[in-house]
Amino acid sequence: MGRYRELIDLLKKYINLFSPFINKSVIEKRLKLTTQQWQTFECILEYEDENKNMVYMADRMGIKKSAFTKFVKVLLNYGLVERYQQKSNRKNILLKATEKGRIYYKDCSQIILESVWKEPFAALDKLSDENLAIVIDFFTKIVDELDPKNNKVEDLFKLL
Repeated sequence: MGRYRELIDLLKKYINLFSPFINKSVIEKRLKLTTQQWQTFECILEYEDENKNMVYMADRMGIKKSAFTKFVKVLLNYGLVERYQQKSNRKNILLKATEKGRIYYKDCSQIILESVWKEPFAALDKLSDENLAIVIDFFTKIVDELDPKNNKVEDLFKLL
């Protein structure tokens, strides 16, 4: 990997350290949401004002619609989100956080920010907007390489 060895090693380590938590509850004292359910909840909050549908959000997260739907069902059962349809397009299922969901998110996200993301975000704060755009471009290219729609990973395994 040459020049990029340390970066790639850290990415691999992050993935390996993070993966055991995918199906574990992130906040035991409150509602028992897995990491992916929490990420789904964050995605809904992020896009609710833009009226993005479930297909868009699942794609944005890089998961199958069926998995996204499963995670949403848990959030619905906890009363954190609600579903609705636009009058102009009844097929388009939209999601919004409930008041209970907003309070829950505000409370929990502050704990997560302080305990997990404070130092990494402080490091990113040192970057100029131009350098941050380069980092985002790097991760966008990694995600694009792994996206099943591109078949690049399957094509690679065929070559090996």
